[in-house]
Amino acid sequence: MAETFVSANLILPGTYIRVNAEGLIGVRGISAGNIGIVGPTAAAQAGVTRTLSSAAEAEGFFGPAAVNAAGSLNLTAMIGELYRNGARTVFARGVGDATDQGLHTTAFNELVKEDVQILVAPGLPTAAALAVLPPILETAENNQQDLMAVIGADGADPAAIQAQAQTNDRLILAAPGYFVFNPAAPDTDVALPGTYMAGPVAALVSSLAPQVSPTNKVLPGVTRLTQRFSYAERIGMVQNRVLALETRNGIRVVRGLTTDDGGFTQVTTRRIVDFSKAGIRQVSNAFIGRLNNVRVRAALQSAIDGFLTTMLVDEQLTAYRLEVTATRRDEIEGRAIVNVLLQPTFSIDFVAVTITLQ
Repeated sequence: MAETFVSANLILPGTYIRVNAEGLIGVRGISAGNIGIVGPTAAAQAGVTRTLSSAAEAEGFFGPAAVNAAGSLNLTAMIGELYRNGARTVFARGVGDATDQGLHTTAFNELVKEDVQILVAPGLPTAAALAVLPPILETAENNQQDLMAVIGADGADPAAIQAQAQTNDRLILAAPGYFVFNPAAPDTDVALPGTYMAGPVAALVSSLAPQVSPTNKVLPGVTRLTQRFSYAERIGMVQNRVLALETRNGIRVVRGLTTDDGGFTQVTTRRIVDFSKAGIRQVSNAFIGRLNNVRVRAALQSAIDGFLTTMLVDEQLTAYRLEVTATRRDEIEGRAIVNVLLQPTFSIDFVAVTITLQ
């Protein structure tokens, strides 16, 4: 390293320069809405991860879109539904058997090696998706990768759909199914099971900034639902943490919920916290191996502070507190202690109006 020296090694007269660049460390761009999808495709196209930016690219890699009379989509058609509803970057991987849970697990284990944040497998029955995806999310979180998954509910009625809600702060359960045009017969449409609603909802969430709630947002690529829930049924869905869709000037999200029953009920809370973790982790990793002294810890605090200030300006946070410290024992053990208190922004879900007449 030419721009460093140890004072005790200075022998020949001259000017020696040490450059400390820790103060220039900052956060690069952070992805917040890349989708990872697994679905059925021909054997020749299975087992390879493709990075896509359009439905046309998907057709080039995986072949033409197909929808059969039973309401099953191949991977190309699933990806088309993502792009019709706002997706931008998609990592796709095909499997030869649409119902094989083992193949899906293997495919998702490969997908999470990519820069993905939202996982979806619309072709899997709800029970199978609930068996495959939550363990993937848990393992990824343990490996310092924060992901969410969207699963469509295929329950036959509202009670059955509500019973499928599995408490998980990284899971979104969406319902009901919807209709798509049949490419083989353009004048007809096909009713898709509820599992396929995972695609449009995942695409909608991916298109939104972390602080923007999907509540009351319109799914641009969905025109007709297979079920219309009554007022009482929508109340039951929300109370049981199901992200339900309704027909109201388009197809809208009733309320943007995860299936969590604790502090991460709102989708935005989960995404804001994940975004902050990604930024803090990115900044902090750049300081690994550097000196554990007051100067470097101050630079670390300044870099994290700059990132959190950006979140504050973007209205992802309403306030935060930050402290970077190390005792002498921490220094000996190579630890720098970062304490962060975040106050995430919450969405307006209710507007209470009082009208006073005179």
